[in-house]
Formats: sequence, C-alpha cells, structure tokens
Amino acid sequence: MQKRERISLPFLILRIKTLLMYRIEERSIHPEDYLQIRATTSWRSFDRQVVEKALANDLYAVSVYHQDRLVGIGRVIGDGAIYFYIQDIIVIPGYQSRGVGTFIMEQIERFLKTAAPQHAFIGLMAAEGVLRFYQKFGYRPRPEDRPGMFKIMP
Repeated sequence: MQKRERISLPFLILRIKTLLMYRIEERSIHPEDYLQIRATTSWRSFDRQVVEKALANDLYAVSVYHQDRLVGIGRVIGDGAIYFYIQDIIVIPGYQSRGVGTFIMEQIERFLKTAAPQHAFIGLMAAEGVLRFYQKFGYRPRPEDRPGMFKIMP
C-alpha cells in the first residue's frame, strides 16, 4: 500500500486561501504579456516578431493572475515526444515566495504526466538560487560526467 504524506491543517488552510487568490489559465501566452513579464527579469529581450514565433510553438503554456494582473507564467517546449523543456518560469518580484511558482510547476507537471511517454527527457535551466525549488518536483542537477552546454547566438 502506498504511504500518504500527512499535510498539516495550517498548511492546508494557507494552500486553500492561496488557491482562491489566483486564477490559472492554460492557454497560449499573448506576446505583449510575455514581453512585459520577461522585462521583470534580468534576461535578454527579444523583438515581438521573434516572441510571436516562439510562443506559437509552445507545447504547453500556463499563466497565473491575481485579480486581472498577470503575475507568473510557465512554458513547455520541445518535440512533444522524446524531449520536453520547461522554459520561462517567471514570477514577478512582488509575488515571489507566495506559491505562484509552485502553482505553475504543478500545472506543468500535470501536463507532462499526460503528454510525456515513459523515458522521455524533461529538461530545464534554472536561475541561480532556485535549485531546491525544482528539486521539490524531482529535478536534479546533471552529473559532472554529463555536463550540459548552451550557446547564445550573437
């Protein structure tokens, strides 16, 4: 029999209150929204035309709203069969550490459970300081003997 994790009542109450505060939408992200929320990070900016093409190729996208304000997004990109990459998990600064990122990742994990077949590779690149956040969802750093690499076009 599978062992169930015990959840404390105060945690459960906080979780329900937080769920009631936010609206989650699973749909394509509008380019303007993407550009606006990306501007809250230290990441490079892109032309709107490039963003439109990128967002049109998402396998999955989720947005989190507080009232009518976009406060977080997350995307999954890849080939939809063997490789899936979690991309652009962004929560605006005033809403970080309030459960928004967790909601985004829970939605992404739900999508991956239905879309990714057994043995599919799920990858992500994490910003500094958020390693433990992703480890809660089962992600781990690449081993030293299998380093990841990247290149950014000039």
